[in-house]
Amino acid sequence: MSALSAPPEATVDGAATRSARAWKGPLTIGPWTLDGHSLGGVETVVRVPELRLAIDVGRGPQELVRCDHLALTHTHMDHAGGVPYLLALRQLYGMQPPTLYVPAQVEGAMRAMLEAWKPLQRYAIVPPLIGVEAGQRYPLGRDVWLEPFRTYHPVPSNGYRVVRTKKKLRPELHGLPGRELAERKRRGEVIEVVVEEAVLAVTGDTLVEVLDKQPQLLDAETIVIECTFLDTRKALSDARAGGHVHMDELLPRAERFAGKRVVLSHFSQIYSEAEVPPLLQRFAEASGASEVHAFPMTRPQ
Repeated sequence: MSALSAPPEATVDGAATRSARAWKGPLTIGPWTLDGHSLGGVETVVRVPELRLAIDVGRGPQELVRCDHLALTHTHMDHAGGVPYLLALRQLYGMQPPTLYVPAQVEGAMRAMLEAWKPLQRYAIVPPLIGVEAGQRYPLGRDVWLEPFRTYHPVPSNGYRVVRTKKKLRPELHGLPGRELAERKRRGEVIEVVVEEAVLAVTGDTLVEVLDKQPQLLDAETIVIECTFLDTRKALSDARAGGHVHMDELLPRAERFAGKRVVLSHFSQIYSEAEVPPLLQRFAEASGASEVHAFPMTRPQ
C-alpha cells in the first residue's frame, strides 16, 4: 500500500465503516486550512496559515516565518527548538517579531533562554511573550480566539482550542423576507444572536486523561490528538512513563469522537509512514468519527 493511498473501505457485518486516511494535503477547517507534520521526538508543527498561527514550531521550518502567532504546547525541543531561529529569521527579513505564547509556568525560563541569545546574536531577539493560563482567551484576530486547556506531560503543557464567534439570525426569524428583517432591525429589535464555534483543538503531547479532564476539546469540529504508540511494539506502561497516548488507551474512549474529524499525530519513529493508516483502522471503526486522518510524519514536499 502506498503511503499516500487510503486503505479500502472496511465493513462490519456488511455495513461500510470509515477508513483511516493517509494525509493528502491541507484540510479545510471552517474558513481556514490546516497543515503541518509531526514525528515523535523529532519535530511537531501544526499550522493554520490564514490565521498566521503555528501551534508548536519544531525545528523552525521556513514556512513558519510568516506566522505572527507562535503557540507552544510545551518546551521540549521537538516542539520548541525552532523558536530562536524563527525570531532571528524575521529580523533578517525586516519583519516584526511574532507573539510567542507559552505555558505560564515556563514564561520566565523562556524569556531567560531568549535573553541568553543576545550576546550570541549581538542583538536582542526577545519577542512579545505571553505566559498563557488554561481557560483564558487570547485574540488572534477579529472574532477569533486562542484558548489554552491543561494537558498532562512531564513538563508544563497546554493544548489549544481555536474558537471563533459569529452572528446568526435568531432561529424564530428564519424564513422572513429581507424587507421585514430590515424593518425590525430599524425599529431596534435584535434579530441576531452571537454563536461560538470551536473550529480546532490541538492536544500536543499528553496522557490520554486529557479526554476525561478536559472534555471541552471534544467540542471542536477538528481534533488533532497525539497517539504516539499504536501497537504492541511499545508497552502501555512505557507510553505512560513518557507522558504519551497509546492506542490501547484511546480505543476505549473512541466513541467520544463520534461525528468529529480526527487527526492522529506524533507517531513514534518505530513506525513507517506507510504502515500508520492501517494501524489506525481500529480507531476509525470504533469511533464513528466522520473522518480519521494520519498527520504526516515528515514535512510534505
